[in-house]
Amino acid sequence: MPVLHDPVVTLEDAKVRTISLSSLELEVMIRVENPNLIGITLRQLPFTVRYSSGTVNQEIAAGNTGRVKIPAQGSTVLRIPTTSQNAALVGALATFVTRGSVQVTIQGTATIDALLFGWSIPFTKTLPVTMAQVADAVAGKDNKE
Repeated sequence: MPVLHDPVVTLEDAKVRTISLSSLELEVMIRVENPNLIGITLRQLPFTVRYSSGTVNQEIAAGNTGRVKIPAQGSTVLRIPTTSQNAALVGALATFVTRGSVQVTIQGTATIDALLFGWSIPFTKTLPVTMAQVADAVAGKDNKE
């Protein structure tokens, strides 16, 4: 039986889509690369989006990919929309206004199925949300690449 290798799960980007005083819409892009000679199924990929301000680490959004097939020796970029409508946004916006940007961390675990086996792969990445991204979102510009 062939040896199965861990797929590579990486956060490609997180883009601000729209922002208001009560909600924040992000598009999170996650790449899953399958180095195996057989296709795999991403059963789920739940993740959280958090911002950090000093010692405070607040969740502002969460998402999940659902079930996705990744071809043998293939790569897929998943675009997952998330919306936050909670009080944590107030703190994130205050940090953003005082510093001009805010760091967001996206953390999750990919659950993989292949043949009769299943396993999990954790991932985490921190990205800045900049004034330019927010200005584009407020202006309604489509900043997809």
